[in-house]
Amino acid sequence: MNLYQPFCIALFLSLVTPALAQDSSKPAGMAAPLKSIAVKLDSADLAGKANVATMRKALDRQFKVLGIGEQSHGTSEFFTARLMLIEALADDPAFTKIGLEAPMAEVQQLNAFLQQGRGDLQEILKSFRLYGYECAEFVHLVEQVNRIGKARGKAIRFFGFDMQSPFQSLQNMADAAATKDVADSLKALQQSYGMLNNEIYNHMFTQADFAELEASSNRVLARLEATASKNALVRKSMRNYRQFLLLNDPVHAHSGAAQAVVRDSLMAENVLAEMEPGSKMAILAHNGHLQRTPNVFSKSAGLFLAQKLGAGYQCIGITTSYGFYTTYNPTAGRITDQNEVVAGDAATFEHHLSALDQPVFFFRTARLRSQMQGKSLPRRYRLLVYGLADNQFFDGNLLDDFDAVLHIRHTSGNRSFYLSQ
Repeated sequence: MNLYQPFCIALFLSLVTPALAQDSSKPAGMAAPLKSIAVKLDSADLAGKANVATMRKALDRQFKVLGIGEQSHGTSEFFTARLMLIEALADDPAFTKIGLEAPMAEVQQLNAFLQQGRGDLQEILKSFRLYGYECAEFVHLVEQVNRIGKARGKAIRFFGFDMQSPFQSLQNMADAAATKDVADSLKALQQSYGMLNNEIYNHMFTQADFAELEASSNRVLARLEATASKNALVRKSMRNYRQFLLLNDPVHAHSGAAQAVVRDSLMAENVLAEMEPGSKMAILAHNGHLQRTPNVFSKSAGLFLAQKLGAGYQCIGITTSYGFYTTYNPTAGRITDQNEVVAGDAATFEHHLSALDQPVFFFRTARLRSQMQGKSLPRRYRLLVYGLADNQFFDGNLLDDFDAVLHIRHTSGNRSFYLSQ
């Protein structure tokens, strides 16, 4: 069984980057300031009606794009929290789209399933080649978003804003090709990528392999221009595929920092391309991609969006203090849901957030920043990699990086389809 995971440079580097030095000053306690501003939520029914009603009042609706993050891609409660936020936003008819940290062309298949009943949902999720989506929680989120759209009489559409897979974009172009030789050329590219599975997985093509693929691609894409001028799906698929090539160009692909900036800048570009006058959207990705500041590894997509949209971009970080998460465990040789979310020490934000006697709460960072004026803040917070991480904490200021935080004290691993029975 082949399993695929996204190559997120910022998170991958956390496997090999040592923890940065802690501040010697002792951070001030946050429990008292938090108590005065925290919006308390029912932990027993996280996506329940009471929490949805509470968040409808608590959310700032003055956004065009709202990033809803997560500290790991393998946490059950993060999916539930996102569903709660989506339902809270859905009373606004201007809210029409949800972006996923998944390849553009593959996510189009998800809409075909929801709107026309085409395809098999689990097979569509498998085509994302990101096993974090292949879980019961994401299936439930998709089904509930479909239900919400029907109940309000206006569908909410998914879109992908990542570019890490070439397969569905090539298939879309082949299906629309005007001549057999163009279609055959596109299918030949698909076969080549099928044989270069490890190179796609690691984003590490050799110079020779990439040069051959790029030359073949440029020839066939040039012949598709006429079709693209009349077909929106082909245009989008061509953009997806060109971005895939750019991401994998060895000129910068062998430099983690350079590739991270390329990926996040392209993700921001794809989000902006989905914007429509008078409409609002939410985008779902890792906290490290959505924060409105650079993280310790790279410029983030959220930084590019904030620079372009100003206050029109907002982001919510979802955090946890301890528990477990689901990911591939090399020692076990399989995906497990018993990978520990390590409790942070006094130098971490999570340590101080867990001191509040409330298992789930939401707060606006500007309000806490005002309360903590002149006091020493923690210097680190959690960034969990897609795979298993020895080091979970890195330098950052949670209050500067996000407009709001939803904190869940204890979390558990999601119910991956690949967990051993």
